[in-house]
Amino acid sequence: MSLIRLLYVSRCALGVEGPARDAKVREIAAQSVRRNVAAQLSGSLVYIKDSFVQVLEGPAAAVERTFEAICCDFRHEDVKLIDLVPVKERVFPDWSMAFLGGDDQTSLAIRDDLEEVRFLVGINAREALSLMRRLLEVDRIAA
Repeated sequence: MSLIRLLYVSRCALGVEGPARDAKVREIAAQSVRRNVAAQLSGSLVYIKDSFVQVLEGPAAAVERTFEAICCDFRHEDVKLIDLVPVKERVFPDWSMAFLGGDDQTSLAIRDDLEEVRFLVGINAREALSLMRRLLEVDRIAA
């Protein structure tokens, strides 16, 4: 099975603010887990300061179908495809959709790291992916 990896950014357009928005974003991430398991997708979703950074990995047809649905989803604005590449292996094989969020419950250090992910996406997608993976490993160790 050939795999692809897709990285995109978008702006959150949920129409709610504060803790209600943070809760809605977490709900979206949880729903993504269920859908991605069925579609054989893996990846990670970063949410920081009303921005999404998401990686999707899996069979090309499933990744493309999911990204098309995201592009049509009213909860996203300014969707920008950053990277789409064939890959031999997944960066996030253990996560059907890992979530890294920078809300009021997140430590300042993690929020700074998530800001760095958001910044890196625009200049070095590979480094942004690497940082996302490292943050998940740290979170796994702390859990």
